[in-house]
Amino acid sequence: MAEMETIPFVLGMFTVSGSPAFPALVLDDEAAVSIDAIAPLAARLGYALSGTQSLESLLGNWDYNFEALRRTVLALNDAQAGKYFRSAFTAIEFLTPCAPIAAPRQILCDITGCPGVQPCTFTTKLASTLVGPKAKVHLPKRANSVVAEGKVGVVLGRPIYQATVQEAASAIAGYVTVTDISLLPAQDTLGAEDWLVMKSHPSFLPTGPYFVPAAFAGEANALDINIAVNGEKAFPGNISKRAETLAQSIARLSQTIQFFPGDLVCCGVTDGPALCDLPSLGDGDIVETAVSGLGQQTLNAMRTSE
Repeated sequence: MAEMETIPFVLGMFTVSGSPAFPALVLDDEAAVSIDAIAPLAARLGYALSGTQSLESLLGNWDYNFEALRRTVLALNDAQAGKYFRSAFTAIEFLTPCAPIAAPRQILCDITGCPGVQPCTFTTKLASTLVGPKAKVHLPKRANSVVAEGKVGVVLGRPIYQATVQEAASAIAGYVTVTDISLLPAQDTLGAEDWLVMKSHPSFLPTGPYFVPAAFAGEANALDINIAVNGEKAFPGNISKRAETLAQSIARLSQTIQFFPGDLVCCGVTDGPALCDLPSLGDGDIVETAVSGLGQQTLNAMRTSE
């Protein structure tokens, strides 16, 4: 049997004119349509979407929902089947992107470029750090140094525990661009600090703009990561430089941690510069983070008064 045609798409969470955030499907980085608007078409095709209120809800039944969305996008491209739904699309420029995954049960970030820390060592990060791709990053008033790293955010689409590498790879629903921000202590104590505290200030995990399904992300273990501060590249790299593949990291972590749909694991380049060698962010700095095929963020660093 011939393989069915597929039209690539991405997903995101957006607001418009101050509305509550809603999930939407995006085509060609140009136009978006809310999932609720195309749900009737999916149902007509025999694939009623489940959990349309957020991306986390869609991820709760991801294998089924991805197939439903794939078939719906094909129908939208059909002159007859999609003619009543194409008018629901909105130009992406009129929408404000939010963090695609707003409230994962678990967030893990690897610790890169720190003396004494083994490659691909992970720490937790709180969900209260999540902001969108055009957010203001709040620099704590008394911070010694705040630095930013570009990373690939791996989003799980199935529950897994003690998984093999193959099972972990199959459980990956998709990917997001991530800026992992850390507050550094004095250099002579780097490595002895509480990593949770260093990484969990509000706004310290910008994500998005898009959630890119794994089927459309290309070779995820070869994605380019670029981050620039005020136009100067600070951390170019490629995810292939990791000490282990993305699926190997997920499988290894799953030997201890039970993962759930929507969980976010942020992975960087393990042979990059030391954290203390990255440029310290200052008030008014512009941070641009891009991962090939996943989208770009533009962030504004602002010193808080408290």
